[in-house]
Amino acid sequence: MTRKTDEVVCQNPECVYCLKAEGKAVIKRGKYKTGHQRYYCKHCGKFFMETIGTAVYRKHLSGTEIKLIYRLFLEKNGIRSIERITGHHRDTISNLLKGTVKNEKTEEYLVKQIGMTADECEKLWVLLEIKRNSSRKSP
Repeated sequence: MTRKTDEVVCQNPECVYCLKAEGKAVIKRGKYKTGHQRYYCKHCGKFFMETIGTAVYRKHLSGTEIKLIYRLFLEKNGIRSIERITGHHRDTISNLLKGTVKNEKTEEYLVKQIGMTADECEKLWVLLEIKRNSSRKSP
């Protein structure tokens, strides 16, 4: 399930129509190699992608890879075991998990685009918070 083009607004802060629904002229303009939709604002001439403002922005991972990494993390697999299963470097996985913060846009992306359930998202936030707290306490 993808967003409709009429729901997408310009994300460029320098644009007069940034985050405004009225007077927008945002069109689809291809896809990135990861499969994410690419959009173009006719007012400011800038391109942006559907994942802007989410934890997966500029991660160079497809939706299925992201879903697999999060699901493996929810099953309490370690970063090195996720590395072996997915074939991605542990730094890539670690950066994805470290960059995942709870916000409305990230949760919306995980539920609507990736296909995770709301319960899985809630478990993910709890596990990430536990991981962050445990890594801060250790010397």
